[in-house]
Amino acid sequence: MLDKMLLIDLETQNFPVESGIYEVACLAVEDYEIVDQLYLGKEIPGYTGERRYGFGFYNISENEEYKNKFKKFLGKYPYPIVAHNCSFDRKFLVYYQWIEKDYPAFCSMRAIRIADNTLGSYALHNLVKHFEIADEVEHTAMSDIKNVYEILKKLRPQTWLPVGTKAR
Repeated sequence: MLDKMLLIDLETQNFPVESGIYEVACLAVEDYEIVDQLYLGKEIPGYTGERRYGFGFYNISENEEYKNKFKKFLGKYPYPIVAHNCSFDRKFLVYYQWIEKDYPAFCSMRAIRIADNTLGSYALHNLVKHFEIADEVEHTAMSDIKNVYEILKKLRPQTWLPVGTKAR
C-alpha cells in the first residue's frame, strides 16, 4: 500500500514524446489526503480554441523555470509518483529530464484494475462514471488528476506494482 504519493498528470497534445509537455499537475497525498499541490502551465494569450490535452498552452518541456519548480516540489515531497497511465507520463518526464529514469513510479490504472478487475475499461472517463466522480473528463491536468485522486480515495488499492514490474 502507498500511504504517501505524488499524483501526477501531464497534458502532451500528442503521443510521441517529442510532442512535449504543456501542463503538469501534482498532488502531494498522505494517507489519501491532499497536503499540497503544484500546477505548471503557461497559457497562450488570446487563444480561443478548446483547452483540452494541453491546447492553448505553451510547450514547457524544456523550460528551466518550470522544471526547477517541479524538482523543488519533488524535493519537498520525495514520494513515489503515481499517474493514471504512468508509463506514458513517465516517459515524458524522463525524456525531458524532469525525473531520473530510476525514480519510483506506479500506475493508478494498474492498481485500480488489481483492486477491481470487473470493469471492461480502466480509461479515466469510464472510471469517473463507474465510481460516480464526475459527469465527464475535462482532459486538463489538474482536473484529471483530481478525478484520479477521488477514485483512489474511494477505492484505496492495496497492491501497487512499480512501473515495469510484471504481474504475478
